[in-house]
Amino acid sequence: MNEMLKLLDNKDLLDKIYRFCYQRCSTSVEAEDLCSEIIISVITAIHKQEHIENFYAFLWTIARRVYADHCRSKIVKQRVQYFKNEDFDNMFTYDGDDYDDYIEEDAAQEQFKEILKEISFLSKSYREVMVMHYIDGLSVKDIAKMLDISETAVKQRLFTARNSVKKEVVTMLNRNYVLKPVTLYFIGKGSPCGNDPAVKNERSFSQNLVYLCKKKPMSAKELSDKLGVPMPYIEEELEIQCNGVNGSYGTLRKLPNGKYTVNIHLVDYDEYERANHIFEKHLPEFCTYIKSSLKQNEERILNFPFLSDQKDLRFILWSLISRTIWNFKDKVNEVISEKYFSGIALEEAPFHCTAIAYSGSNAPDIGVYGCDGIHVVSTGGYKSVSIANIYGERISPHFRCGTSINHDSKIMMLIKSVGGICLNDLSDDEKEIAAKALQCGYLRKKGDILEPAVIVIDKKDRDEFFSLSYSLTDDMKELVEIIAAEITEFVSKHVPEHLICEYQTYVDLIAGSRLLSKAIEACISEGLLTKPQNKVCSEGTWMIVER
Repeated sequence: MNEMLKLLDNKDLLDKIYRFCYQRCSTSVEAEDLCSEIIISVITAIHKQEHIENFYAFLWTIARRVYADHCRSKIVKQRVQYFKNEDFDNMFTYDGDDYDDYIEEDAAQEQFKEILKEISFLSKSYREVMVMHYIDGLSVKDIAKMLDISETAVKQRLFTARNSVKKEVVTMLNRNYVLKPVTLYFIGKGSPCGNDPAVKNERSFSQNLVYLCKKKPMSAKELSDKLGVPMPYIEEELEIQCNGVNGSYGTLRKLPNGKYTVNIHLVDYDEYERANHIFEKHLPEFCTYIKSSLKQNEERILNFPFLSDQKDLRFILWSLISRTIWNFKDKVNEVISEKYFSGIALEEAPFHCTAIAYSGSNAPDIGVYGCDGIHVVSTGGYKSVSIANIYGERISPHFRCGTSINHDSKIMMLIKSVGGICLNDLSDDEKEIAAKALQCGYLRKKGDILEPAVIVIDKKDRDEFFSLSYSLTDDMKELVEIIAAEITEFVSKHVPEHLICEYQTYVDLIAGSRLLSKAIEACISEGLLTKPQNKVCSEGTWMIVER
């Protein structure tokens, strides 16, 4: 016992105990108190033990327990440890001091783990030098040679990285990663195949990363801290979101200062609601104009040379209503462009994307109707065939952009039915396909003859057909002017400066995205549109063939 008490009087050992305490305390006073507690506890324990086989193991085990009790007696802020630069280095380079073998598995090991964790949150250039120097054990000279940079640059990066990690370890007990996840609902316009950045933004992680860049540009480091995700994953995701699916159009863009900002119109749902209200509050006036225009153009519409028998004005309007809405929004944009934003050059791209952000598991009322079209040349005896369908709350899509007409047997049967086909002329397999085409609303049956149920026109009459929808908005100039003024004021307040060149996209896909849905419901109520019997139906599909 006396021999062990003499060992405690050794200056080198006392210095090691004090250094152990100092590394884990906020002040030297606190370190001295902890050191005293450890020595007293060791002396007390020595008197209680008859035989101690390994004094140093015995000592550092007690030191560890006293330190653990010391931590538990303090509040979270008092548990934070501070490091000096040289002490921080020692956590990586220390060669097995007496206490190291017994303490590292608990308190010191936890510190080391936290330091390694924080290294993963550094940007690539700093992360590289930290790992190469402290983990791989390479010298500054070797690192400089490997990275093809100066030794001074290596030292500067190590210095900056050390300070950054120190700061993060100090505050890590106060860090609270509470992410309130959002979901992004994407709406696009144009040619999506190979151009739609939403394809790369399907994961929740991707969507929340992009959303964080909405209000202000953020660096990779800021995003890493905000999400609590190591830098390698953040850097990889940022590159994906900047490139998008086509390598040039993504949901994010990198600014000259190295920070990232949204590259698309991204709005919260409440902004989406307010923007849509600008159009929707004028819906009664809009429907009054439509009703009047339909009456004026009824004869012209019913006498159009359709290649499928069409006698119901309400059904025909299903294939005109989407273009009527698009034309109306185009007129609003024209007024905005000529009267308010004449000096702004529009951003040209094959596809434009927007997103609405909402939280919670249930999607709010987005209320969007989509329209997809597909095209093929030299098929079914025609030079070309184009077919489009709208879809939304009332009707389901028959197909999406990218569908192959030649590989869709029901569409091929629809093409074959133009002009009528006799059921008796079909093989058993063809009859089965025809039955499916009848069921989904592509075809209708008159006796033994199958004919298209959807709108079919000749390509040479296409422009005249589309002009029918344009004529429905001819008398809306006053309404267009009113809405254009209101939209301009709203856009000026809500669209960020770097996206103002895409204000027309905002008008089309944010402020006016729900207009088609609302107009359809209003027209059904007014008896201007047929009410689909089910969601898989003939309404809203039209085909253009070139002989």
